[in-house]
Amino acid sequence: MVRTDEWATSTMYILSQGIGNDQFQYFDDELRGTKTDMFTLVNSPVKDILMLGKPFQIMFLLLGNDYGLSFYWYIRLIAMMLGSFEICMLLTNKKKKISLCGMLMITFSAATQWWYCMDTLIWGQIILLLLNKFITTDKKPIKYLCAFGEIIAITSYIFILYPAWQVSFAYVFLAIFIWMMIKNFKNGYKINIHDCLVIGITFLCIGGLLVRWFSLSGDTISAIMNTDYPGERREVGGGAKILYAYFYNLFFAYKYCPNPCEASSMLSFYPLPILLSIVFILFNRKDKKHLKFFLPTLIISIFLTIWCKWGFPEILAKCSLMSMTTTPRATIALGTIQIYMLIYLFGAMEKQTKWFPSIIAYILPVLATTYMLYQAVETCSLSGYFGWFKIMISTILFGIAIFGIFNMDKEKIKNGTLYVLMFISLVTGIAVNPVIRTTDVIYKKPICSKFAEIRDQNPDALWLGDDTGIYLNNYMVANGLRTIDSTNVYPNLELFELLLGENAQAQKQAYNRYEHMNVNITDEETHIQLPAPDNIVIWLNYHDLEKLRN
Repeated sequence: MVRTDEWATSTMYILSQGIGNDQFQYFDDELRGTKTDMFTLVNSPVKDILMLGKPFQIMFLLLGNDYGLSFYWYIRLIAMMLGSFEICMLLTNKKKKISLCGMLMITFSAATQWWYCMDTLIWGQIILLLLNKFITTDKKPIKYLCAFGEIIAITSYIFILYPAWQVSFAYVFLAIFIWMMIKNFKNGYKINIHDCLVIGITFLCIGGLLVRWFSLSGDTISAIMNTDYPGERREVGGGAKILYAYFYNLFFAYKYCPNPCEASSMLSFYPLPILLSIVFILFNRKDKKHLKFFLPTLIISIFLTIWCKWGFPEILAKCSLMSMTTTPRATIALGTIQIYMLIYLFGAMEKQTKWFPSIIAYILPVLATTYMLYQAVETCSLSGYFGWFKIMISTILFGIAIFGIFNMDKEKIKNGTLYVLMFISLVTGIAVNPVIRTTDVIYKKPICSKFAEIRDQNPDALWLGDDTGIYLNNYMVANGLRTIDSTNVYPNLELFELLLGENAQAQKQAYNRYEHMNVNITDEETHIQLPAPDNIVIWLNYHDLEKLRN
């Protein structure tokens, strides 16, 4: 039930594009029952060159809904795994076992699986990898392929159009970018005219795509930016609840949790990577080569920690653009950079590296595990979920892992720790998402056949669900029906002005928003309620049905 944003909304919009006579139009009138931008906010496949910025959905255009949905579902998992592995290979100087561990920690963290492979993280990693390859290769054909890949990756990152992920993760990628550039220039890379020309052409192509996007979707972007929600949402941070949630995320796939998405974190071992990185720098201060990685990552980690735990003054939140994100989303970005730092530490740890004396490395894990477990219990917002049995299991597993992290300078312990981390990662995330075969669950229902029959007889008919909720309303959209009360990804202002008349302006704050819509036919005067920021109820007088026909 918790993933209605996927199976009851976005998947329904996407499938609607492959139904009916006019398929894959940039503007269609099935969603909201009126002309709707299907590319920008709805994230659906369209017949346009802008699909370069949404390559995961290309197969809908080529092979139809069944194969398109299958490709769309699994290519994100594959891209997350490959991108994470290659980033970790970069961080560890091609140490495969550690990189495999990092890939599993990123891909199968609870946050990644319950939010299902955030495109922001996928494309951010790919942008960095392609840039690094462009810099380090001397082969011009490879450079051209990297440049073409960057056109796809950068536009894909922009087209996500969800600042809550984009802004917070941009800081994470900025830290890795700074390290990567310092490292490559230190290793002898020199910018040349050819590379400047290729980079210039790449950004010209990206600019051309963005110009076309704004020309088609400028009104859509303006509409959503001027909504009361989420357009007017301004955050100042603070109050993080899931920094230590990895302790109980372990059980979400096996024991019911009311909202595992919002309660999920990355398998970050926060705040250990921050503290151990500082220790590593102090113990090895004569070796400056690692400072160029830890300095930017520590600065960003501390920056995100302050935002998540205590928040920023309003002016700083606006200037840093963090006002566009939220604490729970920024916490995921903070967790991701912690994994990067931990994996880098594993890769940097050699026999000659100075580290904790053995006695301290045996005592500190007990204190760290106790503290982190206490924080997990104290900040857990799931009343009664994290019981004694779960605490015992978590303490054993994470206690072993934390002991290994403190003793990673010992080769046998380090290897064993990597396997423990892989095991925790897989247990946490591999059982989250279902394996479903075909779209029969959607298109083989008896009601679906009736939908198709009526749609073929009257393709321009307007539909409305009475007291059906978003599930059936958006299901009608998936069947190619023009549905007035399907989810409004941006507000249909004309509809509310029509229904509310002179009261429309006074109630604008209630409907000028992204909204799941529920309609109840009544003999009372038409009015609306706002039970949640993204959910409105319309009490529609039956006489006003005639207005909707017009």
